[in-house]
Amino acid sequence: MISAELYKLRTQRTPMVCAALLLVGVLASPAVLLFYTPADPAAYSVAFTTTFQLLAPLVAIVFGGWLLGTEYRQGTVKRLLTGEPRRMRAFATKASVGAAALITATGIAGVIGWTASWAVGSLNDQTVAWNGRELLAAGLVALAAGAVAYGLSAITRSDSFAMVGTVALVLVLDPLLSLIPKVGKYSFGTALDTLTNEVANTADLFGPAALSLGTAGITLTLWLVAFVGSGSYLFARRDV
Repeated sequence: MISAELYKLRTQRTPMVCAALLLVGVLASPAVLLFYTPADPAAYSVAFTTTFQLLAPLVAIVFGGWLLGTEYRQGTVKRLLTGEPRRMRAFATKASVGAAALITATGIAGVIGWTASWAVGSLNDQTVAWNGRELLAAGLVALAAGAVAYGLSAITRSDSFAMVGTVALVLVLDPLLSLIPKVGKYSFGTALDTLTNEVANTADLFGPAALSLGTAGITLTLWLVAFVGSGSYLFARRDV
């Protein structure tokens, strides 16, 4: 089944478009700075990092919802389960291949984008610092967002609903949940922010963290288990 999933990644349009958008996006800011030529060396890395931080989670949401949701939209779920009747294994294989593909794509895009920024900075006689921790934090956000979208695609049996639901969670539901006294600090976004700020070494810029690092890790894990675990249970139990 792994071979079949890899073949889908190579031949279907959605993953190719996602990869292309991410690559074009990370190359856009260096291309602009090639003509703008700022004197501040930090501008080169900040422009690229900001673009990557915005694009990577959005691409991950689309890709995560597509992984399984496309099987429902195209009506190929029964054919999928004919090739691999063990539903939990099919679900786990899709998740593993998708996670590996997402990590690979974001990693390659991050290195290419930074290399382009470094090259443009060198042309403008500026030294561009390596910002690997910020890129790693953005990759963590993308992976978490993709996992939520994947779980929702199994729950809703739709790639579109999975994408919309993930965006709604991140932009609407999670901020509202974070406003609830005491309970709000255990929201998905708060836990993820705590971890990513620690990874990027920027926690001091936002004041004291709402959660300790260990509590944030447990909280984020529970949120992901809730989405992906519920999705796997429904995928295994419901009629297709």
